[in-house]
Amino acid sequence: MSEELATVVAIDDRHVWVECERRSACSGCQQQPHCGTGTVAKAFPQGHQRIRVARTMTLAVGQQVRLGIPRQSLLRGAALVYVLPLFCLLVGALFGQLWLAPLLGAGEGVTILSCLGGGALGFLLVRFYSNRLDRGAYGPRILGAVLTTRSLV
Repeated sequence: MSEELATVVAIDDRHVWVECERRSACSGCQQQPHCGTGTVAKAFPQGHQRIRVARTMTLAVGQQVRLGIPRQSLLRGAALVYVLPLFCLLVGALFGQLWLAPLLGAGEGVTILSCLGGGALGFLLVRFYSNRLDRGAYGPRILGAVLTTRSLV
């Protein structure tokens, strides 16, 4: 399970809105000044990301919590985002080349358009299925509240 610290920013009846800091994947590498990925990462703002999580315990606004995302969710999400659009793109290209182009008596333009249509369909499917993966067993969950110690003055 992948874990991250987040801060509670809002609470409603069944959900808690938490905010966590968005970080670059290459923030700790020593080659960052000489790397193209590090340069691109610096161009985008390091903001905060708001996430809605099911409320499983009593929390207060401003309190820090530990969020957990199951590894299976990360693997399915990666497969969904990378593999599904590519698969749909290839199916669209095959559909255009083997069926649509001979049917219409057209050339490569029909194949290219059907390939792009398949890719667009793949991204629409990603959007549809990612909303479903965000809930239930694959969504983020609160693992516990972070206890803070206060100094007595």
